[in-house]
Amino acid sequence: HSITIPVVNGELELGTWQSIFCAEFDGPRRRSITVQVVGE
Repeated sequence: HSITIPVVNGELELGTWQSIFCAEFDGPRRRSITVQVVGE
């Protein structure tokens, strides 16, 4: 899965009821999260 979240003035531009949440439901194992920052 992938998502795009705008950053404005150094802060995540999330809606009123939006948040970022990572949860593990498939048992312990190695995971990775990749963050790509793209400038204007």
